[in-house]
Amino acid sequence: MLFELTSNITIGSFQFSGVHEVRIRRSIHSYIEQATIQLPSIAWIMKNGSAAAQTVTTGLQFNEGDAVHINLGYNGDVNSEFTGFVKRVDMNMTLTVECEGFGRQLRLNCDFNEHYTNTSAAKLLALAVQDTDITVQCPVDFPIANILLQHANGAQICDYIKEASDHVLTIFFISPKVLWCGLTYNAYAAKNDIFALGTVNYRPGFNCIKDNSLKVRIPSEPVQIIMKGKLANGTFVSTASKNKAAANRVKTLMNHVPDSNTLGLFAQEKEYQHNYTGFEGKINGFLQPYATPGMKAYITDSRYPALTGTYLIEETDVTFGVRGARRVVTIGPQVGFAS
Repeated sequence: MLFELTSNITIGSFQFSGVHEVRIRRSIHSYIEQATIQLPSIAWIMKNGSAAAQTVTTGLQFNEGDAVHINLGYNGDVNSEFTGFVKRVDMNMTLTVECEGFGRQLRLNCDFNEHYTNTSAAKLLALAVQDTDITVQCPVDFPIANILLQHANGAQICDYIKEASDHVLTIFFISPKVLWCGLTYNAYAAKNDIFALGTVNYRPGFNCIKDNSLKVRIPSEPVQIIMKGKLANGTFVSTASKNKAAANRVKTLMNHVPDSNTLGLFAQEKEYQHNYTGFEGKINGFLQPYATPGMKAYITDSRYPALTGTYLIEETDVTFGVRGARRVVTIGPQVGFAS
């Protein structure tokens, strides 16, 4: 069966059935989603299936903030790969349209001023997305103390949350308009499917290229994380992650965590980020099977039985154009790695 590349791309009020190249990058480690679209600098406007009498300069048809929808696939069967907005237009011979996801609305949601003695991740995110089209999923809320907002925007609030948690909280768009916040590695260690986005199957040499960059991940210097903090009542506490046998101990002073239970969860998440075992690297696949960050990847390879297992998809990098189409998938921890 022949596979013909199919695209359906809309920018503002204009729809395109062909492009030079599209690239889309998404990750569970960032709330910023990026896409670039390369188009001819001169185009025909089609109305009711027939070409208009004149050509137009393509770049002059778009404006910052125009809605963008990118659907890609084979043989007319397309999947939604990106929904967002025009960020800027680069007026070269091959026109480049830079796009951003709904992180744009976070960035433009400005001028929050407040000092919070005691708040939480969910409350701060609710503030960050107010008056936007974004909703928040925070399955387990986490208390946060001593946050000062001075003319902050929604994106900066997300950054403050990550900094307050020592970058252990995952904040990303689980779907175009839904911002997710929580602990990822603790869940995968416990075999909990916290994202519930489904599973994609990969078999090297069958539905992805054989020469992938997957490799065994064995931390050469396992660590134990020790976090210290000051509770709301003035009491100083210290908590440590589970790996007591580790020779390398990393100590962190936390100023924004008001209870010992949360401190312990953060310490364990940090340890798992350092210490998880299994495989890591990238799978160089095709547009299908469809995959997005947060989905699970079941990998099987008869040449390397130890590779077989279910892993977290942490990042995707999709390219599409005149040179073909690829979906490069970055693999993270294996389900149940701690056991």
